[in-house]
Amino acid sequence: MQPASDGLDAGQRAALRRLQRAQLAEARRIRQAVAAGYGVPVAQLQAAGREREVSEARQVAMHAMRARLLWPLTARNAPFPFEQIGALLGERDHSTIMHGVAAIAARLDGADGCLRYMVRAIHATLDATDEDDADREGHAA
Repeated sequence: MQPASDGLDAGQRAALRRLQRAQLAEARRIRQAVAAGYGVPVAQLQAAGREREVSEARQVAMHAMRARLLWPLTARNAPFPFEQIGALLGERDHSTIMHGVAAIAARLDGADGCLRYMVRAIHATLDATDEDDADREGHAA
């Protein structure tokens, strides 16, 4: 049996698909954490609305997904694709996601202490959940 044109055998391709599914699940978890942190329903993050608080939450979710996730590829791990983030946040165009990520990064680099606090709190929540999951896995073994 010959390997596919990507140079991976069937087992490697299956492992790659599992990693990608895991990253998509983590992206949905990020979306949930941001929605909870901002007190908005996930559905609003995916909706077309432009209310300030919802728009900020949506952009924080974009930034967090881009910062925390990798997309496993054949040769290297790349940042989570803008297209995938857009699909998770209401079928938004990749250029909208690029703008949102850049806008949050610029505000975090600036003097926006409230936003910095919110982003840190969301990341801490995600990190704590990661530790809780690891503890449960260790006890189940």
